[in-house]
Amino acid sequence: MNMKKERRMVRETAVTGCCALASLLCAGRIFLLLRGTGGVYTMGVFPLALLFGLYCLWKKALFLDEVFFSVPVRILLAAFFTALQALGLFWSHAGIGSAPEAVVWTICLTPPAFAGLNMLFFWTRRAAAEGGTEDGRTADETERMIMPQSGRNAGKRFLGAFALIFAGFCIPFATYYPAIMAYDVIPQLDQIRSSGLTTHHPLIHTLLLKGCLAVGEGLSFLPNADRAGLALYALIQMAVAAGCFSWVYVFLRRRQVSLWFCYAFVLCAAFFPTHGMLAVSITKDTIFAALTMVFTALVYELAVSREYPGRRFFAGYLLVTLLLLLFRNNSVYAWIVYAAAAAFALRKNPSFCKKLCVFHGTVFLLYLFVNGLMVHAVFATSDTYARETLSVPAQQIARVVQYHGEELTEQDREALTAVWKEGLPEYVPAIADRSKRDIAGDKETLRQFMKEWASLGLRYPGEYMKAFLLKNKGIWDLTDTTYLNEVYSYAKGYLQITYPSDQQAYMEALAPGYERHQKLQILQSLYRYFAAGDELWRYCPPLALVMQPAFYAFLLLFYMLCCIGLKRPALLLPAVFPLALLGTLLLGPCVLTRYMYPVMLSAAVLALLLFGQCHSGRS
Repeated sequence: MNMKKERRMVRETAVTGCCALASLLCAGRIFLLLRGTGGVYTMGVFPLALLFGLYCLWKKALFLDEVFFSVPVRILLAAFFTALQALGLFWSHAGIGSAPEAVVWTICLTPPAFAGLNMLFFWTRRAAAEGGTEDGRTADETERMIMPQSGRNAGKRFLGAFALIFAGFCIPFATYYPAIMAYDVIPQLDQIRSSGLTTHHPLIHTLLLKGCLAVGEGLSFLPNADRAGLALYALIQMAVAAGCFSWVYVFLRRRQVSLWFCYAFVLCAAFFPTHGMLAVSITKDTIFAALTMVFTALVYELAVSREYPGRRFFAGYLLVTLLLLLFRNNSVYAWIVYAAAAAFALRKNPSFCKKLCVFHGTVFLLYLFVNGLMVHAVFATSDTYARETLSVPAQQIARVVQYHGEELTEQDREALTAVWKEGLPEYVPAIADRSKRDIAGDKETLRQFMKEWASLGLRYPGEYMKAFLLKNKGIWDLTDTTYLNEVYSYAKGYLQITYPSDQQAYMEALAPGYERHQKLQILQSLYRYFAAGDELWRYCPPLALVMQPAFYAFLLLFYMLCCIGLKRPALLLPAVFPLALLGTLLLGPCVLTRYMYPVMLSAAVLALLLFGQCHSGRS
């Protein structure tokens, strides 16, 4: 018996050593290739992942059995993740290797990825067992135990968190007073000042901006009406965001999440530059992201409730859902997917399911009524271009045109000319705006477009897949930099905090009194340093990881895998809406941090709810 055990240990040690050596040699080869191209800085996350994988190999996690899922499933998950990262490296840096070498990278780096996945699953299962989600407790007992308790100090906690977070937001507000003018605000100001309101951007957001500007103009005693109006908008948005973060903090406390995690959540919300800069940036994405975070927490409570939550819950649920739909046009599609999933998840409780379906139907009708009322009240015109839905097919056609233009037939060229009146589509891998900008929205043009898209897709399926993956690299590649949006010269950087320099005169015409003060140059330099896309923070692996949008996509996926492994399928429901939002982003024009912000916040909250409760030993 001892001999068999010793032989097994020797085999395991030998396999572990070979895997570690292969991964180190592979990593060394990758670093040398990147050093030759000057692209080592983009590998900020890679050393962290490699060290974690080597640590897990050292802990013999390669042979862990007491984890979720079977060995083949875990191998497939690890290989899929590794293949995506190797593919991202190969596509990001021209000349660092060949396709066969990328396959070798995948093979060599899959074992540490497999060991790391085993270790993460093992820690989650052990923490859950210590917290009571396993080890003899029934699901009903567990869920009754984690139901939120009525806290006497909830109001004080909310106010304390709100004061701290709002004070933290005041730092970037003072730095960029009156506000950060993101480039999306230009067409909205144009609507307000001259061209008339449209529904291209969420109408409720444009009306909020218009109302703030009107209030600023009404304050005649102030020397600069535009700056006052923009500052008022920033203060309102700061208050909404701080209120949402504070409410979620109270919710986490009621859910018995570890105090340290709760305090870290508040401090991060208050002082991590991403949140503060987006809180004072005039863009629709900030309020929508904060509402999505609250909505995710509400759905979590709905998912663990065995009974009808009550009128107070549904009053808040209705308000948040209505605002959620109004503040992002494409959120309707993601919400419909969530509503269908909620009906399916609660099908075993017919009474509850029926009430929830009726409620969802009522909310949707109320949204249509309120949105229609706003449109008619301000005489807004419909401006949802058909080409906005053509990002993926336009990119796919544009890639074929760029790389296989000489192979196109005369019929292909005639069809492309009919669709793109001004010439052939322009291809930029990371963003679809240039490839779809000249497409007309009439039915005949769209019919020709779809016909040519199908024809080219049958001939170049590989190029179509590559065009799709490159456009969405920010979602699946942990070392990606395309999410920094290097296409627009005026919007480079992590948060795209500037407006077009070549449109300075246009901006001044739309908001004549707007002028960002220059009194806090030190703070502006610090924030600019943080927000720039090629600065030294990318050398810091932990910071590079939390600032990478792809990390939150994988975090959401890992949360769902843990819910399945822990046999708690009800907790999958809160992940449906952010996952559906991620799906709409896959079909959108590009991947930006502010587009991913709702998913980032929701994934972080879900991780705290699942793993924070496990860590506290009370879930």
